[in-house]
Formats: sequence, structure tokens, C-alpha cells
Amino acid sequence: MYQDTATVTVSAEYAGKETEAVDNANVLIGLKVDGETRFTVEFNGKLDAPQDPTHICVTLSNGLSYHGEITDGRADEVGGYIAFDCDGIDPALLG
Repeated sequence: MYQDTATVTVSAEYAGKETEAVDNANVLIGLKVDGETRFTVEFNGKLDAPQDPTHICVTLSNGLSYHGEITDGRADEVGGYIAFDCDGIDPALLG
């Protein structure tokens, strides 16, 4: 699992409504690939997010961004994970 300090942006994107997005800076994350296009980001602590989020963007300290539609997740005060679909970025770049 790739570990880093990242900016995690969680957004709610619905047709006919203005996108609502919340940035979470300096989040300690673990990022893993669960297939060709499925990623899971694990985090400690609580992420701020809009009501009923649909998308996530994880921007690593090296400038790479992985973003896509949220497919699964769990979070509480201690931490959690968010699974999302992401295509177009080579997971091999994680090292």
C-alpha cells in the first residue's frame, strides 16, 4: 500500500445542481489498487465532506491526482476508507 500525505477532496455532483466540494489538506493516507480501475484510500481521523458525496479526488504530495466516482466506503471518528473507480492514471506510478 502506497502511503503519503495528501489533499483529499470529497464532492457531491448531481445533475442540475451545483457541485459542492470540500478539501481536506494534509491527510495521512494509504492508497491501494484493487483492480485495473478500482482504488481504495484509507485514512485516519475524520474527513469533512458534503451531504451525500459522490466523488473523491486524492492529490498526492508528488502532484499526481487520482479521482473518480465513489463506489463504497465507511467512516467514523477514528478513520475509514473510500473505494472509487479511476481510469486514465497508471497505478504503477504509485511505485
